[in-house]
Formats: sequence, C-alpha cells, structure tokens
Amino acid sequence: MTHHDIPLSPGLPGIAGMELQAASGHLADEPAIFILQPHTLQVRDAQDRVEIPDSLEFLVRRAGGRQLTTTSLSAPQHTPGWSAELRLPDEALVIRFPDTSHLYDGSLPSGRTWQRAVGDSGDVVIVTGPLADVDCIDPAIQAGLTTYLRVPLSIER
Repeated sequence: MTHHDIPLSPGLPGIAGMELQAASGHLADEPAIFILQPHTLQVRDAQDRVEIPDSLEFLVRRAGGRQLTTTSLSAPQHTPGWSAELRLPDEALVIRFPDTSHLYDGSLPSGRTWQRAVGDSGDVVIVTGPLADVDCIDPAIQAGLTTYLRVPLSIER
C-alpha cells in the first residue's frame, strides 16, 4: 500500500481525492461492501510526526464505526445516521456519513445473489481498513485492522 503524507484536517474534506473503490461480497454469511483504498492519507503535525495514521479510518470511527471482530457482527442494530443507496442497473452506489456527506460515490458491481441477500435483510455491512485490493480483505480482518458499519441499503431497480 502506498502512503501519502498529505495534510488533512480532521473534517471530511479530502475523501473525494482518495480514489476509493467498492467491492461487494459476503462476510459471515451477511452481504457486505468492502471499501478499497489504494492509498492511505495520513495527518502529520508540524514536527512531521504521524497524528492520524489513516484518515479514512479516523473519520469512519469518529462517525460510529467499530472495530471488526469475530463477535462484533452479531450486533443487529444499524450504525446511527449512516445510509446507502444502490441504483441498478448502472451499479451506482452512494454511502453517506451521518452528516450526509459522502464516504463513497461510485460504482459497485454486484450479483443477483448479493442483491437478494440485501433485499432480504434491508441492510449491509460496510468494511473499511487497509484494503488496497480484494486480496487484502481477509488478512486485514484477521489482523484486527478493519472497521465496520451496519447500514440500511436501499436498492433502486
């Protein structure tokens, strides 16, 4: 994973430039969206010390995200204030922070099985972390480096 030392205020500006991608899948038999970030933005102080190692994780946790553990997914409640919308057939996905700014606004390829699972449950687990690509998902989860949200997802067909 490439690290960029770009100063970023602890606010939401900056996410748009992070080149995030989304991948659909399942986690513990639940529909999930994995937010892939090929670059990590850090916040450094005036002495060049790292204050925030991963600004995306900082922002997601500050807005209610929790560390993903083997038992954390059993909590059925939604993360307060978050929402997501998937528009088919163009696969356009928007994930909103509680303040309605966007965590993600892009595409999400998904299959019928995944879409059916979301339709049955009405929500989706969103996973963030040091996920440069899909091959990083399992190692990052196993190492305890990921954050999750449970979010209502509406699908427009």
